[in-house]
Amino acid sequence: MPAPARVLVADVPEMDEKIRDCLPGHDLTFVRTMYDAIRKLRHDGFQLIVIGLDFDESRMLELLQYVRSLAGYRDVPVVCVHAEQMNLSEAVLKNIDVAVKALGGLGFLNLADGAINYKQDCSLLDQVAIESGQRLRPN
Repeated sequence: MPAPARVLVADVPEMDEKIRDCLPGHDLTFVRTMYDAIRKLRHDGFQLIVIGLDFDESRMLELLQYVRSLAGYRDVPVVCVHAEQMNLSEAVLKNIDVAVKALGGLGFLNLADGAINYKQDCSLLDQVAIESGQRLRPN
């Protein structure tokens, strides 16, 4: 069995259960504010960063940019997610995915209940965590 990955999850509390379901057995640390995320990133070596669309009043892309500015996290995968029932069109979801990738993230996954690719996206997130857990931890 692969070692669990140390994962920083920056999202609203309502998404905790969904993230836990997608990342079973991994070492999850939840943060709710930009300040807490920055503090944790400075002291703990995470192997995967998951950022929710609604994190700290929609600061998802700001946190992604911050993570990419840190030398110790340049090669750590960052996945952005959306997990609430919102009526976002496929075009909007695609544009967010393009923005996330442009800023150095792996992509934007739709984990909302009833999403067409929910199981596939949830499995992909777990696979990224498993692969990340096999790498050395950042300093």
